[in-house]
Amino acid sequence: MLIETLDRQLARLRTRLAKTPLPAFFAWWGENLLACLPQRWRDLIADRNETLLLEQQPGQTVVWRARGRAAATEYGRIAQDQPPEAQVAEFRRLRERIEDPTVRTIYCIDAGRVLRRTISLPAAAEENLRQVLSFEMDRQTPFKADQVYFDSRIVSRDASGRTIHVELVLLPRPQLDAEITTLAGGALALDGVDIWRAGHGGQRSHINLLPPDRRAHRRDLRLPLNLGLAALAVVLLLLAMSKWLDNRAAAVESMREKVNQADAQARQVSDLKRSLVDSIAGANFLADKKRNEPLVVAVLDDLTQRLPDDTFLERMNIENGQLQLQGQSREAAKLIGLLGESPYLSNPNFQGAIQPDPRTSKERFQITAELKRTKVAGTEDAGKGATDGA
Repeated sequence: MLIETLDRQLARLRTRLAKTPLPAFFAWWGENLLACLPQRWRDLIADRNETLLLEQQPGQTVVWRARGRAAATEYGRIAQDQPPEAQVAEFRRLRERIEDPTVRTIYCIDAGRVLRRTISLPAAAEENLRQVLSFEMDRQTPFKADQVYFDSRIVSRDASGRTIHVELVLLPRPQLDAEITTLAGGALALDGVDIWRAGHGGQRSHINLLPPDRRAHRRDLRLPLNLGLAALAVVLLLLAMSKWLDNRAAAVESMREKVNQADAQARQVSDLKRSLVDSIAGANFLADKKRNEPLVVAVLDDLTQRLPDDTFLERMNIENGQLQLQGQSREAAKLIGLLGESPYLSNPNFQGAIQPDPRTSKERFQITAELKRTKVAGTEDAGKGATDGA
């Protein structure tokens, strides 16, 4: 039951494949490839399946030998006046001389004995063609389906793909049953019944009038090998896929390591850049301070020129942009105006009250002022030198 189901499914697949242009393309491609090979190689690759063709002639059974689709050659004759056991033994002797263990046995009849009809059917009937022909048998022929042995083949397909032209070949059952019974008393197992295409011993039509339930059940010796090769192909495919996945995983891991290394190098470069920026900022701090604040020497020189001769300083302090002056002068009140004109000072103010000093007869003062953030000649060059040094 399982085998029949598989056969039906395979037949449907073959039918669907036959509707496509692939079979014709592969046939054309194969013929052109074979034409490019030497004759010796073509003989090795050619179809070497052996077939024994049986034909009844008056008083004897003629055995023909065919290879592939080539014309048959006479292989032997078996006299029909012998007992059935002797006829079977003679046929087995002829068959054992052929090395091919899958040799098939086909009974061939004249083409004039069969009825041929070409009928048109919907393309959808192709998947169940034999069943459709059984229903159409009494409409297309003078027989019913159970009265004949029949087979069919698709001759052509309509250009629109909606219609197929089928050649129906049939033979009444009683005639064929009687002939098969006379073949060694019906003891020979036949693989099929075919018709000669053109005369005795020529090529056959490659149809099979024998129904599937009456055909010889042979074990396909190539099936285990094909199944083993298919299983091996699947295993190799799985191994190849596994190896490919391993290679991809190794490549990803290697790429991840390279990315991690590049990331570490990028972090090192970032740290170095940050350190360099901090170093430059630290080095520029003093240079900026020198550029933006007047030099102490310049401040001292300016104070020396601005303060009157009757004024002397006891203490001078410069801190955080602030200048603090402490000293004595005959007229301390005038010092605020003098210091306010300085290009280096701003907002001069007394810190506390002016106090007279009885010992020196002068006024004691304490003044604070802000240093102006003004670039002084010479300081810019000094700042540049500091930056360049950094």
